[in-house]
Amino acid sequence: MTTFSLTRRGFLGASAATTVYLATGRPGSASEMDFNFITPFSFSLSFGAVLYADAMGYYGAEGLNFHAQSGKGAALASQMVIAGQMHSGRTGGTNYILSRVENGAPLTSIATIAQLSPFFVMSSAETPATGVHDLTGRTVGMASLGGSMEGTLDLMMLKGGLDPSEVNKVKVADTGASYALIEAGRAGAFIGNTSSMIMASAANSAVQSFAMDDGMPGQVYVARPEDIDAAPDKYVAFLRATHRAATEIAALPEAELDPVLAKIGEKFDVSGLDVAETARKDLYTNARNWVAKGEDNLLRNIPEVWEGAVEMLHEAGMISQAVDPTTLYTNALLEQALA
Repeated sequence: MTTFSLTRRGFLGASAATTVYLATGRPGSASEMDFNFITPFSFSLSFGAVLYADAMGYYGAEGLNFHAQSGKGAALASQMVIAGQMHSGRTGGTNYILSRVENGAPLTSIATIAQLSPFFVMSSAETPATGVHDLTGRTVGMASLGGSMEGTLDLMMLKGGLDPSEVNKVKVADTGASYALIEAGRAGAFIGNTSSMIMASAANSAVQSFAMDDGMPGQVYVARPEDIDAAPDKYVAFLRATHRAATEIAALPEAELDPVLAKIGEKFDVSGLDVAETARKDLYTNARNWVAKGEDNLLRNIPEVWEGAVEMLHEAGMISQAVDPTTLYTNALLEQALA
């Protein structure tokens, strides 16, 4: 367990994975206040709002028996929700819209946690990539193929008039350590989340990076409409506790995040917590994304962003029809949580 000095007072399916999740509560089970949540990848400070809310007992205070599970890709996280093994999960906005519109995925977005894409492209100072135009012909590592990272990359390349098939995409772990593949000459770039970028940059000054700001809802929490209809109070409680935790974190300056990090470290094994300076920067940077569209829009599905996202994806040919964006999300649960 990491020790921090306290500076502020008060305060579509994988059978093996399915077998693990069957041991926990699920929608419609006897324990109706169980709430199972899945992150797309192993626990990192990118998921700090949920981890802190659980560690602080905020979910318990709302009457939820909360279980957080780490997944193995955004696509799998969505599949576990669709399969009824998770009440909610986190996935990329682009990935969610594609699966909903093109594949009829029975999901809806109940909140947007990352208002901007949390992904960064990392490369070396010797052969830096300053934009997606530099990725053509390169081998690019990413945590999941067919998931949020690939969808974001494809959209940005299409918007730039480039062919996504001219990038050799390979699967690698979403950790700062994957930068070693670039150093070894096995990859020309690596896509990782905010936490991976910060840890890689802290470990190696030669890391070059640029943000993948594609104009889409960055990361969303999804759930099945039928599960919401069956127990709406569960989802209201989940969002109320998550909003409380995210608000507290986002309100703190970087230098005062040690108590939050220490609390998370008491309950969860999170990569990067052993270096306090890097961990503070990591959580602070992620929190800035949560409130990138203003504190009043924390967790909100912003209509203008969703409208632009559907238009963008349709123009890029990634979705076959320009659907009504308001059918893809709901803010009703969040409004009730904040009432």
